[in-house]
Amino acid sequence: MDHRARAPVFGLVIALIMALPAGTRAQTVLPPPPPTEGSTGAAVAGAALGGFSGVMLGTLGSIIPCSQTYAGASCVRVAAIAGGTIGFAGGIYLGAGSNDAIERAARGAGFGLLFGSATGIGMKLFLPRFGWADVAATGLIGASIGASARGAALGLAAGTVIGFGMFALDDRFGLPNAVSIGLMGAAVGGIGSWFVRAVQERQADPIPPLAISIPVSF
Repeated sequence: MDHRARAPVFGLVIALIMALPAGTRAQTVLPPPPPTEGSTGAAVAGAALGGFSGVMLGTLGSIIPCSQTYAGASCVRVAAIAGGTIGFAGGIYLGAGSNDAIERAARGAGFGLLFGSATGIGMKLFLPRFGWADVAATGLIGASIGASARGAALGLAAGTVIGFGMFALDDRFGLPNAVSIGLMGAAVGGIGSWFVRAVQERQADPIPPLAISIPVSF
């Protein structure tokens, strides 16, 4: 299947996947900050999961528009590397701040893998040219979306409204282009969600105020 033929198929795949958390010392000592909920292991897992999710989402969002340029495969590689780098860094930051957030992302990736694979198998039954490589691709896409589901869903919704709105206003815009904007929205939302969640987790921790200790001896 060429890139233009894949566009409506991938759009349907994404939509199906989305259909689917005292003493004598007087002193003023404020309580110490709570211990961090993150860990080195969670940061490493977050880096791996975020990097994978970013690469897949970057590829998903760029494959159709890049196919319409002279850069072609090089354009897709740049988008995949950029998405993977952002997801990698965001995953480290998120894992360093919260083990639970990485566990939720991993569970989401697992569910996404199952839904994506099941969707791909179902489509293979009805689309003769939809091979096992396409089934594997839908499974990986599902996992990358599931790891960052909320951001990808919001981005997909916004991109779909914009893309199909432009298609409704001018049919020369083309259905593949409308689908492409929806997928780009899903990619941007999903990749950006790694940093948004990391910032939200850090902001949820109270910032320790200044502690002042004044010893007094008699």
